[in-house]
Amino acid sequence: MASSTLPPRRVADARWFAHYVLHNRLPMLIAVGAGIVGGIADAMQPFLIGVIVDHITRGLSMEQITADIGTLIVFSVITLVAFYGQRYFSGLVAYKTHHEMRNDIFENMLTLDQRFYNRFPTGDLIARLHGDLQYVWRMLAISVNRSGSALAGLAFTFVLLATIDLTLTVIVFIVLAVSTAFQMVAGLAITPLSEKVQDQQGVLAALVQDSASGIQTLKSFGRERDAAAAFHAQNVKLRKTWLYFKRRYEPVGMLPQAIAQTAAGVVVVVGGYQTLTGQMTLGNFTQFLLYLTFISKSLLEIGMIYQRTMQTRGALKRVTPLLQEAEIADAPDAVAMPHVRGDVEFRGVTYQVGDKTLLKDIHLKIPAGQTVGLVGATGCGKTTLVNLLARVMDVTSGEVRIDGVDVRRIRLDDLRRAVTYVPQNTFLFSRALHENIRMGKPNISDADVEAAVRISRLSNDLPQLPDGLNTLVGEKGVMLSGGQKQRVAIARALVRDPAILVLDDALSSVDTRTAADILGDLKHVLRSRTSLIIAHRVATVKDADWIVVMDEGRIVEQGTHAELVARGGLYAHMVERELLTDDPLPAEPTGD
Repeated sequence: MASSTLPPRRVADARWFAHYVLHNRLPMLIAVGAGIVGGIADAMQPFLIGVIVDHITRGLSMEQITADIGTLIVFSVITLVAFYGQRYFSGLVAYKTHHEMRNDIFENMLTLDQRFYNRFPTGDLIARLHGDLQYVWRMLAISVNRSGSALAGLAFTFVLLATIDLTLTVIVFIVLAVSTAFQMVAGLAITPLSEKVQDQQGVLAALVQDSASGIQTLKSFGRERDAAAAFHAQNVKLRKTWLYFKRRYEPVGMLPQAIAQTAAGVVVVVGGYQTLTGQMTLGNFTQFLLYLTFISKSLLEIGMIYQRTMQTRGALKRVTPLLQEAEIADAPDAVAMPHVRGDVEFRGVTYQVGDKTLLKDIHLKIPAGQTVGLVGATGCGKTTLVNLLARVMDVTSGEVRIDGVDVRRIRLDDLRRAVTYVPQNTFLFSRALHENIRMGKPNISDADVEAAVRISRLSNDLPQLPDGLNTLVGEKGVMLSGGQKQRVAIARALVRDPAILVLDDALSSVDTRTAADILGDLKHVLRSRTSLIIAHRVATVKDADWIVVMDEGRIVEQGTHAELVARGGLYAHMVERELLTDDPLPAEPTGD
């Protein structure tokens, strides 16, 4: 899945951030330009008020004073219109940038393999994608909205005040600049504290997600109090972390206001003395007092922009893992294979995780249309072997070939369209039953859906469901039993009509009689495609064209059911145990 805007650099840093902002540079430039106009127009108003005061004290005519007031109104209207444009276009930049970032990050997450999702709890991923990106939106909204007006207003104010009294102007700006510099330095120290708050929010989100997803298990074992206690403990930790951050953040945030009050005291004393001695007019003194509020507000906005920027830096660090490149991706010379026959070959396949070897020198050739059963003890490598087919993982050495082409050279879209995998543990989306079945092929006809439902024997359960195929299955299919979910997964795979079908213990939650009925109905379906069936019941695979027996990551036996029984090896012992005890081997978890 290719994104239209995701930059090649996979670190959420300033360069990555700038890529999105520049992608929306036109509304950004309009917002900044409007802010500059508004800032200058806003800065003119205290100056005009001072002029009006001087004109009144000098006893000028009402015509002149009315003209002054008219000029003030004009600048007020300009300020209003400019600030409206600034707010509108800055909001546009913030929302569009946030929208594009969120889209691209989510699309990138869809390309990442299971190893990534094993490292991060689901709730934490949601917190990173939603909560941490909110910091980006908040920072953009305030920086684009206020930076132009604040900086332009300050610069224009300095020029105007300098024409009145350069010395007093320099003193005021030095005092306020020192406070702003201190605020920025303090912001660097506060940033790690903000990151700790965000990390703890991720922990809490993960806990909520786990509890909500596992609510049935919690209730079954009576662990509601334990879950509540765990949430309370993490919530208390979040509160303490947040308060620790706020106790240090708030004094820094209030510093500009405190310094502005100090500067106001300086202006009142010095400016008041100069006014009384005739060195400064009353209008000039009024201008200084009004500009102090203006300067204080502008510096407060700049300080807020800086603090939001520091918080965003911490948020972007947490977003960076979501941008990592997929370990399994299309090769530069990937081959398009829209039509696959289904010939499968494993050539000297070895797969290792760290120092542990899960598959050792696997050689297996499966002609198109053949049904192959894979049996063996838990952990012998059956699921690992079939996962190599659709590149859920890649071989450490050797090759997996489909129609004579190494799967690493086949386009992933074509490969995963050709191979459909039905796991033991079925995931269903919180949608209607027929929508879950149509996940295999969204545009499938109702007749084909009904045929798949009939073959998977899901039709037997429809009368028990309140709305039949329109029944909402709940989160992860909580409304259905394990056997029903497996039958939904089989129906979903059938409508996809793949060239290669993998059933990984997909009938483990179905009773023996229903499993036999499903397999009977599947026979004509399996004949038209290459099928690999992993099972812990020998009865499930005994009619397969070829049976492969695995042990400790190796193929130890292969042949037909009759041939393997006659050899008296591991497979024969499995058959004997199943026949004597009438108790199949325990169900195997996926991922062996």
